[in-house]
Amino acid sequence: MKFRKYLLLFKINFLIFFIFHTAFCAPSQKFKITARKLEVLHTPKKILAEGDVIIQGENILIWAERVNYQLNTQYAKLENFEIFDFKNQIIIKGNVGFIDLRNDEIWADSVFIFLKKEKIRIKAIDFRKNALNEYFAKKAILTTCEMEWCGKICKKEKHYPAWSIEVEDFVLTSKGISKGKSTKFKIKKHTFIYLPKTAYIPKLSLPIGTFRKTGFLFPHIVQGNRLGVGLQIPFFWAVTDQIDFTIAPLYLSKRGFLFDIENQFRFTKDIQGLFKFRYLRDEWAESKYASEKEIKKYKWWIVGKVDYPITSNLDMHLDLDLVSEREFLEEFDVGEGGFSQSKVLFLQRFNRDIEPKTQEYRTSKFWIQYFRKSFYSRIETKYLDYHGFGDEDKILQPLFNIHFNFLPFDLFHKILTNFSLDYKYNYREEDYYGHRGNIKLEITYPFKIGYFMNSATFTYKNFFYNLENKGLFDKRNFNRNFYEIKLASYTYLVKKYLNFLHTLKPYLSFFYRREPSEKNVPQFDYEDAINSKAKIIEYGLWQFLSLPSQKNFIMIKTYQQYDFTKTEKSLTATSPEERAFSDIYFQINLNYSPYLFFRYDTAYNFYGLGFKKHSISFDLRNFIVDRLRIVYQKDTAWNTKQISFNLATYITNKIYTNMFITRNLIRDEFTERRIEINYIHKCYTLGFGIYTTPKDTKFIFGFQLKGLGGYRREF
Repeated sequence: MKFRKYLLLFKINFLIFFIFHTAFCAPSQKFKITARKLEVLHTPKKILAEGDVIIQGENILIWAERVNYQLNTQYAKLENFEIFDFKNQIIIKGNVGFIDLRNDEIWADSVFIFLKKEKIRIKAIDFRKNALNEYFAKKAILTTCEMEWCGKICKKEKHYPAWSIEVEDFVLTSKGISKGKSTKFKIKKHTFIYLPKTAYIPKLSLPIGTFRKTGFLFPHIVQGNRLGVGLQIPFFWAVTDQIDFTIAPLYLSKRGFLFDIENQFRFTKDIQGLFKFRYLRDEWAESKYASEKEIKKYKWWIVGKVDYPITSNLDMHLDLDLVSEREFLEEFDVGEGGFSQSKVLFLQRFNRDIEPKTQEYRTSKFWIQYFRKSFYSRIETKYLDYHGFGDEDKILQPLFNIHFNFLPFDLFHKILTNFSLDYKYNYREEDYYGHRGNIKLEITYPFKIGYFMNSATFTYKNFFYNLENKGLFDKRNFNRNFYEIKLASYTYLVKKYLNFLHTLKPYLSFFYRREPSEKNVPQFDYEDAINSKAKIIEYGLWQFLSLPSQKNFIMIKTYQQYDFTKTEKSLTATSPEERAFSDIYFQINLNYSPYLFFRYDTAYNFYGLGFKKHSISFDLRNFIVDRLRIVYQKDTAWNTKQISFNLATYITNKIYTNMFITRNLIRDEFTERRIEINYIHKCYTLGFGIYTTPKDTKFIFGFQLKGLGGYRREF
């Protein structure tokens, strides 16, 4: 009897395993099931499982209170279930649902979906998931806030999130795209914004996944005395997964339409490019506002960067920056393509900045560089788009440059050698221009004598000039050369006091430069401006104090220079800058990371000026307050004296304040005051503030929805 009982149990377990193995999985994936109670019915053929039913596969796990599996249709009815998709990091749970184990399809009246990567929660009604891992729903509510799931209908206020977006005919693909025909933006259960089907906009597309897809982005609202009121609704167009465009027309009530177009492409991790173009037909040019000053009718700006690595040690780069007028960047620093927003974007994407908007010229350049071991070469062409007050025809354009450099390499034992060749071609419409070649040879010998580390460096430079237009020079061809010698020596003196380690580093250096053989030469860069000899000694002392847990807790540096070439002038020179002894510079740094940072700089002049400057910077972080920063600056040479104060801290767990004040102590006025208060919620942030200067007062308002971006306005 016992043998027959064991045989029957074996047959039942084998039958259950065989059914679930063939029904729940593809040939490459196996499932296993566990439950408190399993029952096999022959008429009709089905399997009933109750009590903590777990169906587990390679990338999926299903938990349910009850499972009713039909052998003929291979459908499983799930009650009070949760589905964990480990591959896509998605969790689905519902009351009653059906799953087709052959095709991995799901139907349910109401489900709750959590996208773990994006931190987005979705409540979907009339839900279906097909075999292509695409999700559909008649209606869906999306939010990044905590949202309680209470079935199909929630009647209590607490079940609604702080904010949500409700869409109809919801679609979510494996790439994380959601769409909807009509859209409601809700605060709690109340509709705040409603976009019906009849509105003149296409279906809403929310970039909730890693990839941004075609659709409208968050709108921008701008306002200004000279601009008027403006509205910008950017449209994102994904041409392919590698190429996209953002088209963002901005209407300004006083200036007209400002068109922003952005193009991005990335074919591999390193092959990428980004271009921005903005254009305005300024209505002020034809109005009464243009009566006092001529205003250009057409304004534009094009800026872009491209990185293209050809091989591991050969790459090409392009920086493009052209503008119709410099004032265009300052006055219209608003919207999707504004200067400030573009500056941050380029720095993040390419780790290369764009020039300040107040600069008199914009630089465009293209270069190719090759490096291998100790050899580096670069070919570059550059164009300066000038918008200053000088004559544009006299601006020197560095159109072509070739650079070869053998980086320091061992020529003999311990001798480091550097050899470089440069060729430049500069052009302009008026005055001198032409060719310049440069040979530079540098030899460094590091050596040690006792406790002293020393180095001797010899540098020889030779310049060749050939002018196509000699301007006011008497001849077309020039040749000049000079050499430089630098000797340096330092040592370390270390002593330990209890738990403190005190280190002294005295150093002494001597620099000598021979007077160039030719002084009056064309100036193509800063080296051409060198026209005198130099003989300078610099001496100084570094001190380091280290704690067991803080290396270089205190650092003190003192140094001064003595210029032998100014010795003869010192007795009769009236300017302190022409005396032999330079100012003595003193600097102290205190660094107790990550809490306390302190720095003090000063310079003392021995020829009547005394202390020329004082600079104090005090920074306290994550101790009592989140951040406290005080900066004091005084410079008699530049006639400046000011103090700034910055305090940022949480008053409560959700209220964050940021206060910044700058006061000019000479004019006895506040040059800048900014106070902001932010309410920090788990899924949104609200901010208010005021910003004042002697000439302007602005009020600040902004909000940000976690996962969807936000809006900020100063008016």
